[in-house]
Amino acid sequence: MMKATRLVLGIGSPIICDDGVGFKVVEALMAMDLPDLDFDQQAVSGLDFIEIMMDYQQVVVVDAIVTERYPAGTVMLLQPEDFKNAVHGSSPHEVNMHMAIELGRRLAPDRMPKDIQFVAIEVNDIWTVTDIMTEEVQDAVPKAVDAVLKVLSA
Repeated sequence: MMKATRLVLGIGSPIICDDGVGFKVVEALMAMDLPDLDFDQQAVSGLDFIEIMMDYQQVVVVDAIVTERYPAGTVMLLQPEDFKNAVHGSSPHEVNMHMAIELGRRLAPDRMPKDIQFVAIEVNDIWTVTDIMTEEVQDAVPKAVDAVLKVLSA
């Protein structure tokens, strides 16, 4: 099967409460008839993003975010630059999203997407082991799906 030119990438963990929201959004999109799109769900961070994104023209990343500035369930459209000062939470040895994308663009400029955008959903709980999301985050899934469709149609 030939690779599409666009990728919707859900990031997170389906067994860590609200961290599974990226997967839920991708699952909803996969149920629609959307041509020329690849879908992926990954529990990755940092440098692992480079290889996943390579050879696509456009990538939309869907992920949980904790800013503590917005109510849970708030859907945000972000650019790689918005993560420039983000701290990577799982390991001090890992790079943040912005640095991974910049490194990919330097190492393989012809293979990295020119258009990378993020649909981020403010979440409540990224610590509890459960496959059930909190109500506010579950209710945000259709809004996040609409946000992805808006980005793809722009």
